[in-house]
Amino acid sequence: MQESGCGCAKCRQAAESELEMLEFEAPGPFGEQEEIALAMELMSVASEEELEQFLGKMFKGIWKGVKKVGSVIGKVAKPLGGMLKGLAKTALPFVGKALGSFIPIPGVGTAIGGALGGALAKALEMETAGMDGEERELEMARRFVRIAGSAAQQAGMAGQGADPQRAARQAIDAALRSHMPQMRQPSPSRAGNSGTWRRQGRGQIVLDL
Repeated sequence: MQESGCGCAKCRQAAESELEMLEFEAPGPFGEQEEIALAMELMSVASEEELEQFLGKMFKGIWKGVKKVGSVIGKVAKPLGGMLKGLAKTALPFVGKALGSFIPIPGVGTAIGGALGGALAKALEMETAGMDGEERELEMARRFVRIAGSAAQQAGMAGQGADPQRAARQAIDAALRSHMPQMRQPSPSRAGNSGTWRRQGRGQIVLDL
């Protein structure tokens, strides 16, 4: 990043934008081959039960060796899984088709599968524009695996007194900020509120409350 001695608002905004883009380039928790293998497994999911098993196996691999598995992580696993299921059903067409009438757990996955899931769907559509068929689905699945894995990592760092649902939502927000630069998340004080996601500017997606 280039340094500038100018302190005007325009230059400060440009510097902040550059820092944000550096944050968005954060790598996912998996190597390329492992990520592709997980993405292909996700593409083969044919039911809610299989999606739960997929996420459970992913969580187990990421949280392996973490000492607090029986406490904080044990409590955050259910809300995190519910939110990710709602997100996958809305954002990934092939998962939505497989799950059919699956309805996320009220208060856990519903909000995630609504406005936020729709925003992720639009962002993925823009990211995969120009790709066809299976190539497009694989790229979408890889992005979701990256987001889900990073969210699990983040949730695993929650403090002992953390509220499980809040920790899960914050973990997903952090993962989306890291891997989907088109999405701008609402502030923590507005998280969980209902609204409509829309495009703004060059592919950016914001939430109208």
